[in-house]
Amino acid sequence: MTSPDPDAEWWTTSEVAEYLGVQVGTVSSYRNRGQMPEPDKTFGRTHLWRPRTIVSWHEGRPRLGSRTADASNDQPWTILQVSTAVETREAAVELARLVVEARLAAGAQIVGPVVSAFWHQGEFGTGEEWQLLLKTHAQRFEDLRAFLQDHHPWQNPEIAAVPIVMSSDEYAAWVSRTLLLDVEP
Repeated sequence: MTSPDPDAEWWTTSEVAEYLGVQVGTVSSYRNRGQMPEPDKTFGRTHLWRPRTIVSWHEGRPRLGSRTADASNDQPWTILQVSTAVETREAAVELARLVVEARLAAGAQIVGPVVSAFWHQGEFGTGEEWQLLLKTHAQRFEDLRAFLQDHHPWQNPEIAAVPIVMSSDEYAAWVSRTLLLDVEP
């Protein structure tokens, strides 16, 4: 894959997507949520950015799990929702209790039962699972991930994080306070 020409006068949405390594629809989602610079020019439905606008913005973006994705640089996605799943309600309650007591998540929600469809060891399957939704801070993700891998009943569990891109200041402060972090939302 070739990168768009950084010396070009303009980049289209497709070129921005190529530069970021995402789908065109993701760029549109970023724009709609106010998470990226507005186009420098718009002709009808065609949006154009100067390459330096996108490069500068992208270089300053936080990276989850890195030191730049924390509340001190005023980024909105310091709070994460981490999901995993287990086979029984009892296992979900116990894992949630362990994680929250260890202060690796400020809180947990258990949803279930849910039906999953998946490939496992080369075969298609379906099954009933209980999903855990864990609320944590980006600074705690690696510790939470390691803890889940050590305490999870499955050898290769789902451990996926999505950023909470918007929340009330009070909620973000509660998560940080509960996790004993010395940061402000």
